[in-house]
Amino acid sequence: MQAASPEQVGFSSERLARLDVGLQRFVDQGKVAGVTAVLSRRGQIFHAKGYGLSNLATQQPMQPNTLIRLWSITKVITAVATLIGYEHGEFVLDQSIADFIPAFKTTPVYVGQDNDQPRFTDLERPITIRQLLTHTGGIASGFGGAGGAVEAMMRDKINTLRAANASLSDAVDGIAEVPLVAQPNTLWRYGQSFEILARLVEIISGLNFADFLQTHIFDPLGMSDTGYVVGNDRIDRFSAFYTTTNDDHLKLIEAPDQSIHYVPDGVIPPGVWTPGGYGLVSTAFDIQRLGTMLLNRGTLHDVRILAPRTIDLMTTNHLLPALLPYGFPGAQPMIGYGHGLGIHTLMDHGLAGTPCANGEYWKDGGSGTLLWVDPQHELVGTVCYQLDPFWIHPIFATTKALTYQALLS
Repeated sequence: MQAASPEQVGFSSERLARLDVGLQRFVDQGKVAGVTAVLSRRGQIFHAKGYGLSNLATQQPMQPNTLIRLWSITKVITAVATLIGYEHGEFVLDQSIADFIPAFKTTPVYVGQDNDQPRFTDLERPITIRQLLTHTGGIASGFGGAGGAVEAMMRDKINTLRAANASLSDAVDGIAEVPLVAQPNTLWRYGQSFEILARLVEIISGLNFADFLQTHIFDPLGMSDTGYVVGNDRIDRFSAFYTTTNDDHLKLIEAPDQSIHYVPDGVIPPGVWTPGGYGLVSTAFDIQRLGTMLLNRGTLHDVRILAPRTIDLMTTNHLLPALLPYGFPGAQPMIGYGHGLGIHTLMDHGLAGTPCANGEYWKDGGSGTLLWVDPQHELVGTVCYQLDPFWIHPIFATTKALTYQALLS
């Protein structure tokens, strides 16, 4: 991607300096070890900086090429992979997932409790591929603050599968055994549906999921630093991962060489579960390439990944009015937003309280990662830090506010 000065793309360098001050403040106050931000307009990068450190122990600086855990931004990539299959005519969006994974024909649905015993009923309608992409299929999460009997079942199931080093195929068979939290298309629930979509990609392509991503997305887009594992050749660029203690100090969760992603030879062990909903490692520069492909409605540097109309379909709201506003358990509802295929999409920027234009879409990851695309302003932004929980500091909102106040044309 080409570089440009802020003024060449309609930004003020003087006003953009406020972004440097704002992000450095989070570092100086000890809220994060480090953060990096990359911004581009019309495919030209006009801001790419790191602030603070990626590793407090080694004093390694945070940079746009620092390797970071994507967590749920992985879902955007899985959505793209799924839509590649859609464009090959392998399925239609409202097709039942049970046509490909029969175990979901008989998944029961939770309907309440009899004293301390859960009650279940049969599916009233099939779970569709569109519902998996929009988190409306009733699939439980097993994380993220969601409570209840089914969430506990999913949590136990996921923990058991991980302990057993399950493959993606085995993991999805296990997920199908857990009851739905509601009938399909009656509730928005952020859940394990992108594992099911990753398995769908394997089934229709004949490739394991990691190989499909490498062949059809990462290599064509030049995302050379994106994958499930980090080997010795890149370990010096891999960030540490932190949490916040009760007295507001940073505490190490995972050193680079102790990470589940660290494999010395850089090769994914055979049969390992390569998740569709999380699990990829990348850099801000690589995610910027993904975002620019989306902004360009499916293409980057003459390489086409998806058709323009498919990107349009992906980035529009698919939720029924009865499901709006939607939100995460225990959090404020996402007023002003709808949900597309793997992403949040902005329908009313005033209600949402964001400077982005209507039609903006985005996805964040629970490790402290954000990708947003604003088609009206032809803008792509990537923000990365490594903190769990990531939402305790308004780093994403601050970055957006200080980016748009510098946009003058």
